[in-house]
Amino acid sequence: MTGWSRRFFPQGRERPPDDVQWDKGHGRVECRELWVVDGGEMTAYLGEELHWPGLHLCGRIRRSRRTIGARTWEEQQTHTWVTSLSRERATAEEIARALRGHWTVENGVFRVRDVSYDEDRLHGRKIASALSSLRNIAINIFRQSRYPFIPDGWRDVASQPDHGIQLLRAFGLIL
Repeated sequence: MTGWSRRFFPQGRERPPDDVQWDKGHGRVECRELWVVDGGEMTAYLGEELHWPGLHLCGRIRRSRRTIGARTWEEQQTHTWVTSLSRERATAEEIARALRGHWTVENGVFRVRDVSYDEDRLHGRKIASALSSLRNIAINIFRQSRYPFIPDGWRDVASQPDHGIQLLRAFGLIL
């Protein structure tokens, strides 16, 4: 057992998490458990070997999901995290909230591009960054125009091309 593992599993047993959060919604129950560990020797190693100074805390977060009414966890994921925040600057609850907030970027932008635009399946590799930028502009215009869903914006602009031009003018993208 490595030094890293011993911190989480002293004498082969897992210590209680520093923070636990429960959520219920969308027909499932989710439990997020967070363990916080002082950087210790990791701080010196990352600073010297990888030129990454400033590590103070690290740990892991385990997310377990199950359908409401199910007796066993259907999905469990464990992730390791690091931060330059010290124990004096952040509690376990604040770290858990920050980690949860990190995924809003993934869910707000990248998931929309993957689901609505089916971006992962497209093969425009040489111009992918330009197409991605155009998709981001479209997503932002539709959101700021208060469309409830991105496909609603597409349908509206497709059925009324003049409205699409008005949106581009309103956001200063064409004169």
